[in-house]
Amino acid sequence: MDIVNNLLSWVHLMALALGGAAVFGIPVVGGRMPTAAPEMRPTLLAIMHGLSKVGRAGIGTLIVTGLLMVWLKYGGVDKMNVWFWVKMALVVALLAGVIYAGMLLKRTLAGDTASAQQMPRVGMVNTALFLGIVLSAVLAFE
Repeated sequence: MDIVNNLLSWVHLMALALGGAAVFGIPVVGGRMPTAAPEMRPTLLAIMHGLSKVGRAGIGTLIVTGLLMVWLKYGGVDKMNVWFWVKMALVVALLAGVIYAGMLLKRTLAGDTASAQQMPRVGMVNTALFLGIVLSAVLAFE
């Protein structure tokens, strides 16, 4: 069973890297949007869209592997500390933030400038949530 837990941990960490690439990459690319030449904006939006797909794959994988590890390695949630539950609340909030960011991106791709203006704030919130998840995970499983 150790090999299964080790493989799950590895996949979980790889998914964390995917999520981090999106959480940190999207705001960097989006920050270029206001000063980008008009012909570059579709390319920047396409990069953001690609990073968004990577991030969604990462968060989905994190949820699946996280659930499996909690049950296989730790025997369920009964013995989890408060930091685990803080992490879970932040995961739910990040999932909502990712869904909302995806909706904003679709609206932006359709030409909605108000949605485009909201995206940097949503990106900052999602980044803060991601950092909080990693911190609470470290405290939950120390």
